[in-house]
Amino acid sequence: MFEAVQTYLDANSNKWEAINKIVQHKNELNELLLQVYEHKDAQEEAKVYVHQNKVLQKKIVAEKADILNDILEVHGEVSNNDELKSRADKSFTDLFRLPNTDFITVIHEIIDLLSLHLEALADYGVTDNQIQDFKNSFDAFLVFRGLPRQYRIKETRATKDLETIFKEATDLLNNKLDKVIKVLKRKEPSFYNGYNAARVIVDN
Repeated sequence: MFEAVQTYLDANSNKWEAINKIVQHKNELNELLLQVYEHKDAQEEAKVYVHQNKVLQKKIVAEKADILNDILEVHGEVSNNDELKSRADKSFTDLFRLPNTDFITVIHEIIDLLSLHLEALADYGVTDNQIQDFKNSFDAFLVFRGLPRQYRIKETRATKDLETIFKEATDLLNNKLDKVIKVLKRKEPSFYNGYNAARVIVDN
């Protein structure tokens, strides 16, 4: 159910990724849903969702990696760093077509490059929260593949039961995301209306 909002935001990340507060709350939602997926053996709905979304999650990770790779490549060109340009020269298609084992290796390399050049990338609008969103999406891909995730937001606490997770996710949507998303109500009305449609799915 909460996946409707997560999927909608991932599919329209270009509309909100420049707004740090939205990215922050999206990361919190990612984290809570990852905990649901880790309970998948105990919850049939999560189990079915994981099975259906392995390929979709790879696509989401590849799209985000492509955007960040473009920025890394530009930084490499501006700074006359030919090695960085070469390592970041991978398109969405290049990434998505990789066998999953190679895909995981390459995504790790991109994350390492982002960490290494984080300070310089801030000049291009890349934020810690944006990178964490990318890491969380990658973690979801790992979980969907039956692998342990490797990145957690700093505020992660001990594993919670499903009832607690769902309550926190509901509070997050009602009291944080729903409010901050209103900054796009006039600027991006179609996106805003789509978000509300996804929220109706959650509420039902």
